[in-house]
Amino acid sequence: MGKDEEALHYDVFEVFVQKDPLSYHQHVGSVVAPSDSLAVQVARESFLRREKAVNLWVVRQNNIYQSPTDSSFFSNRELGKDYREVAGYADNAHQWKALKQRVMTIDDLVRD
Repeated sequence: MGKDEEALHYDVFEVFVQKDPLSYHQHVGSVVAPSDSLAVQVARESFLRREKAVNLWVVRQNNIYQSPTDSSFFSNRELGKDYREVAGYADNAHQWKALKQRVMTIDDLVRD
């Protein structure tokens, strides 16, 4: 590989655009460029030529990491966070009602 070939190394960049301040960034495509600054320019020319936007993210494709594809990654949890699941809420109403029945109110104290 000669000196000229090293200088012509291009990377793939993923482009994300935010259309207005209240919207989130959306992936709009990819560009190929030799540097970060040129990738931003190419992305602007390619994806914002006719559209308006308030922000543009350009990220090297090899800097994006994907989660493992097996389903255990999403179902196994190291920390017990069962309290975040909906199944426990039905029991909460029952426990709250039982607690209210055991606790004396101010009216109960006044009557005694």
